[in-house]
Amino acid sequence: MECPLLTTNSNPNSFLTNKTTLSYKPKSRRRNSYNVATRFKQNSSFKQTNSTQLFMDSTKCCEDNKTHMESATIFHHTRRFGWLRCLICKWRLVYQSLLVFLFCFTLVGAEASADSVFGYACEDVSSYYSPAENLEGEELMKKLSLIVSNHRALPYKKVWDALKVLDAADVDNPDSSANVTEIYSLKAVPKLLAGKPGGWNREHLWPRSYGLTYGPSLSDLHNIRPADANVNSSRGNKYYGECLPTSLDCHKPANKEAASDTETDKNRWAPPFQVRGDIARALMYMAVSYGYNQTDGSPNLHLSDSPSIINNYKFDCPVCHVYLVEKKEMGLLSTLLKWNELDPPSREEQLRNHRVCSFYQHNRNPFVDHPEYANLIWKQGSEHYHKDNHSVDAWINEFHYNNEGKDNNKFIEIVVGPSTNASELSVALYNGANGKMYRLLPLVDDTKFTVTRDRSGFLIYTAWLELQNGPGDGIALISVGKKQQEVVQFISYSGMIKATDGPAIGLESIDIGFQETDDSSEFDSLGVIEKRGGKLEWRKFINEASPRKLNMSQILIIKFIS
Repeated sequence: MECPLLTTNSNPNSFLTNKTTLSYKPKSRRRNSYNVATRFKQNSSFKQTNSTQLFMDSTKCCEDNKTHMESATIFHHTRRFGWLRCLICKWRLVYQSLLVFLFCFTLVGAEASADSVFGYACEDVSSYYSPAENLEGEELMKKLSLIVSNHRALPYKKVWDALKVLDAADVDNPDSSANVTEIYSLKAVPKLLAGKPGGWNREHLWPRSYGLTYGPSLSDLHNIRPADANVNSSRGNKYYGECLPTSLDCHKPANKEAASDTETDKNRWAPPFQVRGDIARALMYMAVSYGYNQTDGSPNLHLSDSPSIINNYKFDCPVCHVYLVEKKEMGLLSTLLKWNELDPPSREEQLRNHRVCSFYQHNRNPFVDHPEYANLIWKQGSEHYHKDNHSVDAWINEFHYNNEGKDNNKFIEIVVGPSTNASELSVALYNGANGKMYRLLPLVDDTKFTVTRDRSGFLIYTAWLELQNGPGDGIALISVGKKQQEVVQFISYSGMIKATDGPAIGLESIDIGFQETDDSSEFDSLGVIEKRGGKLEWRKFINEASPRKLNMSQILIIKFIS
C-alpha cells in the first residue's frame, strides 16, 4: 500500500539544515482511497479480502510518517501537520476495519436470512396448510404433495444421528438421553448400539422394496424409526395388517423381541397398538409426498388394499407402444385408515413431527397435524375404490350381522326406487378372508325377501339370513339387465376386500366405517341416513334396528348418490 510520505527538495542530508522545505502529495492520498474501494469491489466475498494486510499497510504508513517527523528538523507548524497526517492514516485504518465488519455482517446476515426462510416455514402450522383449506379427495392430496415434497434431503449416513434425537427415550431431553425407543418392541436401548450386532438399526416403515430408491425417499425421517435388528428382519417387507381370524400361521407376538400385542402371518405385520396410528400416518405421508411425478425417476408410491411391488406395463394404442409404469402400492389401506382413527397422534408423535420440521427436513407430516385429512382423501371415491353406479335407483339400506350370545335377528334390507325394475337386482355376499362370493340372492326370491312399500313409492326388500361376521366381509348389489351385468354397490364392514370371483370380481369394496361386535345387541344395526345435500351416510343404530321400515331420520330420495 502506497503511503503519503513527507518529501524534501534537498539531498538526503539537507534535512539537517535549516533550509529544508516540505511538500505533500495529495494525489497519493486520493489514489489510496480508490485502491481500498477497488479491492473490495474486485473481491466477491469477505473471505477473499486480506484484511490483515490492510491493517499492516495502514500501520506502516503511520510509522513511516513518524520516522520522517522525528528525523527532520522542521518548523513547528510543519510538525503539527505531520501528526495530522498520521491521525488521518489512523482514521483510514478505522474506516477500513468498519468496511470489513459491515461486509462480513452483510454476508452472514444474508445467509442466516436464507436459512430462516427455508427452515422455519413449516413451524407456522396454520399458514403451512392454508393452501389446502376446503379441499378433499385428489385435489387435497395433490396440494399436500406440493406443500411437503420440496424438503431438505438428509444424507443417508446422517439418519443415525437424527434418530438419536427424534426417537430418544427421554422425549423432553433428547440430546442428553442415552437411549432410543424401538418402534416394534417399545424398548429403550442404548444409542451406542446403533448399527451393531444385537443392537438397533434403521427401519423403513414403507419398505425399500416397495419403491424407495437412493433419492430423498430413502432417507426421509418421517418414514424411518429405530428397530431391533432381529425384529426388523422378521418384518422384512410385509405390509401392515392384522391376522385374519381364519389364518393358520398367525404368530403373537410377531417376534420374541417384539411387544406382546404385535402379530404377523405370511404377508401381514401388525405393530404394537400404541404406535399403529403413528405408522399409518407415516405411510400416508409417503403416499402424498412421493405419489406424483418423482423428479429423480423413482416410482410413484400409492396405498391400496392390494399391495404390490410388481411393475405394471401400459399399452399405448393404436400404435401400441408398450412401456413400463412403476407404481408401488403399499397397504393395507383400510387397516391404516382404521388405525389412524383408533390411535390418534400422541404428544410424542407431535414432538417428533415438529423436530423433523425444525431441525432436519423443514417439512411436516400433514396427517399428524390433521388426522382428518386421511378420510378426506381416501374415503372420497379415489381410484382404488369402486364407485357406485348412479344409473340404478337402489341401494343397500340396513343390515345386522353380529350380536352378544347366539346370533339373532340377522337381516339385510334393500331399497328400490320407483323407476328401477327390482326383478333385475340381486345381492351377492362376499367372504372377506378370500374375496370369494358365498351366496347370491335375487330380490324376486319371495322365499327369502319380504316386500313393503313406503308411501313415497319406494319398495323395501328385507331378508332374514345368515351373514358372516367379518372381518372384512362384503355385500354387493348387482343389476342384471338385458345387455350387461353391473355392480350397483359394493360395501364391506370391518375392513375393505377385493372380490376374487362372482359378479364383483376385481373390484374393491367401500368400507362403511362401522362394525358390530360380540357385545352388540340383536336390536342393533348398521344403516344409512340422509346427509346434507341428499347424500347417504352410514351410521350405527343402537337398539334402533328397523327391518322392513325406513331408518331413523331417513328421508328417501329419488336418485341414489354414494
